[in-house]
Amino acid sequence: MTRLWPQGTPITVACDDTGEPQRFVWQGERHSVAAVVGRWRLDMEWWVAPVRRDYYKLSTEGGLLVEIYHDLAGGQWYLQRLYD
Repeated sequence: MTRLWPQGTPITVACDDTGEPQRFVWQGERHSVAAVVGRWRLDMEWWVAPVRRDYYKLSTEGGLLVEIYHDLAGGQWYLQRLYD
């Protein structure tokens, strides 16, 4: 089962010097990244209402598998999907 938040839920992310997530805080709990499983950029609807996001699929040291994204227009990070 997968939990999905279509618009994402805001999180706080700490990145390394290259901008790759190292840890994040979700629901008041800190999660350290064990591995970046995948990374991709979404760049769509530039002619109407641009959506530019960098997505990361991460595994955490605590055993979570999540998808997070960085909204490049606003600068905010979001958790969008939690895999069970």
